[in-house]
Amino acid sequence: MNSGLLASRYASALEQYSCEQGQSGECYADARQLMQLIPAIEGYLRKPLPAQTKMDILVKALPGRCDSFSRFLSMVVSHRREMYLRRILQSYIAEYKKARGIADGRLKVASEPSEELLEKLRKLTLASTGATSVDIEVTVDPDIIGGFVYTVADKRLDASVRRQLSELRKAFETNNKRII
Repeated sequence: MNSGLLASRYASALEQYSCEQGQSGECYADARQLMQLIPAIEGYLRKPLPAQTKMDILVKALPGRCDSFSRFLSMVVSHRREMYLRRILQSYIAEYKKARGIADGRLKVASEPSEELLEKLRKLTLASTGATSVDIEVTVDPDIIGGFVYTVADKRLDASVRRQLSELRKAFETNNKRII
């Protein structure tokens, strides 16, 4: 079975059902929260355990979820599709964002960014993509030394010190080869 097609169908069903129930925002929040927990519980979901045991694991991992998301998880487990849960959630989150015009941005910085930088990047992204809002995922990576690397859609803005040092090193190598 094509897992991409399966994930897409389940994601579309969740999007449609949560909108009908008026709980799309809550389902989105629950899906994002469960995506963060999947690495910890995925091993249990892949084991040949009874469906009720797997549902109990999901209930304990994600207490206080909305009714629509609970019903969806119950359906996924009862149809024995829990091994595809990660892909289903990824598809759902992508579909939710696309339907609402939310752009994804990834920011890699050497230390925690200022709110001013985040706001400038949001404005830049809104102007260049035409999105209605921007969801920026921040990653702290001391290896870039300073500055930042910002990626949105297929565009990348690399203002890191590591890249600048690399370009300077290449320029010195090129110039030294000409002199010798």
